[in-house]
Amino acid sequence: MLALEDRLQAQITAQNLVIEALLDATIAKGALDANELLIRLEQFVTAPKLAGLKPEAVTLTSNEVEAWADMVFGLYLD
Repeated sequence: MLALEDRLQAQITAQNLVIEALLDATIAKGALDANELLIRLEQFVTAPKLAGLKPEAVTLTSNEVEAWADMVFGLYLD
């Protein structure tokens, strides 16, 4: 199980690096507005969630989205 967890963590890390590079490029070129992205992320966090979802999964996802929002704010709007 540890090998699978290590591989998943490696994939997530690589995906995060790609996402950050894409954000840098699209925001620098003006193709993406950092303010709009931040608003959309914050709307997701505060929006009502579908009934029937595991509360733990909802909390974890919301926390991750909020972390991305914090990163966007810190890198592009602070």
